[in-house]
Amino acid sequence: MKRKAIFSILLVISLLFSSFNISLAVDLDNLTEYNMELILNDESRTVEGILEVEFINTYEDTLKELVFHLYADSYKSYETLPAIGGVYVYPGEEVPELTEAEKGYIEIKDVSIAGEKAKYTKDNQILKVQLKDPLKNGHKVGIRIEFLLKVPEGYNRLHYMEGVYSLTNWYPLLSIYDEETDTWDERPFHPIGESNYSDVANYNVRIKVPKDMTVVPTGSILKEMEDDEYKIVTIRAEKVRDFVIFMSKAYKVKEKEVDDIKISCYYLDHQYGSNEKSAEILLNEVAKTVEFMNKTFGKYPYGELRIAETYLSGGAMEYPQVIQMGWMGIYEEVNIEDQAPWLIEAAVHEAIHQWWYVGVGNDEFSEPFLDESLTVFTTAYYFEKVYDEYHENGVKSSIRRFLYPESLLPLNSSVDDFYDWGAYSTAIYSRGATFFEDLRQRVGEDKFVEILRTYYERYLFKNASIDDLLGIIGEIAGEEVEKIMYEAVSSPNYYPENIILTPEEEQVFNIRWEIRRLKSYEEQNGLVIGSIILDALEGEDLIIVKPSYINERDTYAVDGLISSIMDTFNYNYGIEVDLVEEENLTREHKNSNLIVIGYPEKSSLIKDMSKSLPVDLTSDTIEINKVSIKNDGISGMFIAENPYNKDFLSLIIFLVDEDMEDKSSLQEGDSGEIYVYDDILIYSYNPLYADDVQFVIHVDDIEIRGLYK
Repeated sequence: MKRKAIFSILLVISLLFSSFNISLAVDLDNLTEYNMELILNDESRTVEGILEVEFINTYEDTLKELVFHLYADSYKSYETLPAIGGVYVYPGEEVPELTEAEKGYIEIKDVSIAGEKAKYTKDNQILKVQLKDPLKNGHKVGIRIEFLLKVPEGYNRLHYMEGVYSLTNWYPLLSIYDEETDTWDERPFHPIGESNYSDVANYNVRIKVPKDMTVVPTGSILKEMEDDEYKIVTIRAEKVRDFVIFMSKAYKVKEKEVDDIKISCYYLDHQYGSNEKSAEILLNEVAKTVEFMNKTFGKYPYGELRIAETYLSGGAMEYPQVIQMGWMGIYEEVNIEDQAPWLIEAAVHEAIHQWWYVGVGNDEFSEPFLDESLTVFTTAYYFEKVYDEYHENGVKSSIRRFLYPESLLPLNSSVDDFYDWGAYSTAIYSRGATFFEDLRQRVGEDKFVEILRTYYERYLFKNASIDDLLGIIGEIAGEEVEKIMYEAVSSPNYYPENIILTPEEEQVFNIRWEIRRLKSYEEQNGLVIGSIILDALEGEDLIIVKPSYINERDTYAVDGLISSIMDTFNYNYGIEVDLVEEENLTREHKNSNLIVIGYPEKSSLIKDMSKSLPVDLTSDTIEINKVSIKNDGISGMFIAENPYNKDFLSLIIFLVDEDMEDKSSLQEGDSGEIYVYDDILIYSYNPLYADDVQFVIHVDDIEIRGLYK
């Protein structure tokens, strides 16, 4: 009994250690300290730096060297340029050379240890520093690196453009040592995706800049000391896995506080106008995102979060405590309740990265799925939970709605497995996000949230792996679910057809999209033909009035038109449109939205309505918007208020009672030979196909459409 208990305890300990194997590489009580003294030269677009790194060996192995990433060197050539979305060269075209202004790099001027020059090598974005004495576990070493950063002109993550500095992936960053292979990570920043991979550390930074320069960094600004021309900004950042600085003399700022977290949005005024309104919109949405993430998955671990407008092209980027945006102009009217423009969705996405990458880190080179796919899903999840499950940026719309089989690499592929940005985006941004919805559908909402909360709490300030996530799934949801999700993430062509929308869900989206579209027409033109569709989509009754008398040669066309309208409403929107014979129309029917079809001279209903309609179909000429049309052999339709009840609408479709032999074709029908219009009625008089105008009139082969007022 006792031996069995001891064995059980040892087994539990073993399982715990296997679950925390990644986290043991980071000792939060012995973090690396980066101490930087920086000088910005605004004329040469360079930064002179002295970096002193205090490193305690928390690895079990004795180390003979320290390895640093020099990601800034990826900006030396067009081939290695890490442009968001990729760089494009036409087939047969030579790869262009970067100009000197467009080149970026980091020059290592000197490396020393304890005041003595150290041996080092610099190659392929890697700095290797030889240690004079092997560094044992628990021992400390201090390394001093003097460097010069050349900031490239351009629109990529690291750039200078029009007075704005974006310093990202810019200084010697300590690599991560792999104890299983006894090697340091020496992979360069890959042109596709992102390659960030580092442990959290503490930073003490002093930067000298022109006096009127606004500095937007990771961490907190402790003080600013000014003289006549310059100022020195002192910054402290704790437990962050990277350090960035954005700067501009033109920055303006808006601030907000949520859950004791100060959120600041730094924006620019451009020649096209101020981005102040956009900044306020983005600030409010990021604040709501932080509040949602705090409540749902765990508290943001820092006291400040900043948003910085830069000249970044192709997207936006996440960094510890800072969101890098591109141009922040939002000039259209924004109704976030229904649909968020790309810029707002991007800001939410990068804010959520503060949990998945900044808080919980991972090897973005080897496993981009882990932070990127999870962030895409959580962004959609945010819009679903904060706004509506049918929100255009929500899970149903952006993740489940347009899902189909296609050839894909496994979701656990590394960035260098993908041949271009398109393949990477399809797998990691699009299909990868479906993994988490698949998981949610399998385990239910409560367990799903518990999985992600546990993941965040367990690996905060650490680097997690896909195996770590799968382990938590197994703990909370069971081994069977873990096996299923392992297959999902490791097999090619992952296709979770179980999450595809039902036809009923699709109809909801069709209705919502159509309502927004038709309302935009009304905003532009007032009452339009589409207004009667809009009323039906918003729940009002719609009745098609079938003419009591119709020319035998028109019967097929009229029946086709009616079927077309009714079938479209039913198939696209799940709405049943009532059909009532004109002779059976009651007073109650008349107090509805009506689609009236018939001959003006023979339809008693059209005759009765004519005196109250904007178009007089009984006169010799039809007057529409100062245009006179002889009322002889013309057909058409127009929208108007319902004369019987002004709260409803009427769509009048008027036809010509004449021999249509010369305007139609003879075809074999079920009941013999019939004459039909050449699709004129079906395609021109279906209000679902001509919804942005007030009238459509056909005079012989001429179609006239527009507004009568």
